[in-house]
Order: sequence, then structure tokens, then C-alpha cells
Amino acid sequence: MGGLKTRQKEIGFQVLVGAAQKLEPSLQVGAVGAILSFADAAPTACYEIYAAWKEGDMDLARLKQERIAKAAQRVVGELSIPGVKYAMDFNGYYGGVPRLPLLPLTADLKSEIEQLLGNIRN
Repeated sequence: MGGLKTRQKEIGFQVLVGAAQKLEPSLQVGAVGAILSFADAAPTACYEIYAAWKEGDMDLARLKQERIAKAAQRVVGELSIPGVKYAMDFNGYYGGVPRLPLLPLTADLKSEIEQLLGNIRN
């Protein structure tokens, strides 16, 4: 056993946040980036949070985070894929119709998304 050689390597990892409504707080505690479904519908709004944080402007990052938090929670967290697809369509991207067994949103839910995204247009 005395002749065995072992390799020693320090292994690290990086954390990415997956919830747009928690982007800024996650960056503050060590996340290095994000993979966000909400960014499908509002990429610029999500990037603005990251860019402000990266530049050290925590007040602006927090302000930008507050702007999208409610919409991100409702669209992605609660309405899920049909919500994201409609939000994409509403903001000028192609979301399309969700595949079965998921159903398209009702007119009331579409109206709600439009109100939530009113100040988050790209």
C-alpha cells in the first residue's frame, strides 16, 4: 500500500438559479447565473437583473427583480407551460399552443398575463 499513488483534485461546482422570481437574491448568496423559463417570454427583463448585479448596482438589481417577481411566479410557477407559451406570444415571440394533455389558457387567464406583463414588454 505504501507505493500507491492517489490523485488529489479539488472539485468545485457552480450554482445556477432556476426561478426568475428569486434571481437577484440567489445571485446575492452565490449563484453564478440562471436558467429561467420566464426568460423565454422576457429575456431582456431577466438579463437586466443579472447585468445590474454583475456591475455591482444592487439597488437597481433589486428594483428590476421587484418588477418581474409577481409575473414570473404567476406565469411560470402557477400557470406553467401554457402560461409561458402565451407570455411568449404576447411579448412577440413564438410560444404556440401547448401539447396535449395541457390545454391553452382561458381568455381570463390570458388577460391576467397581459396585465402582469404590461410593464415587462421586450
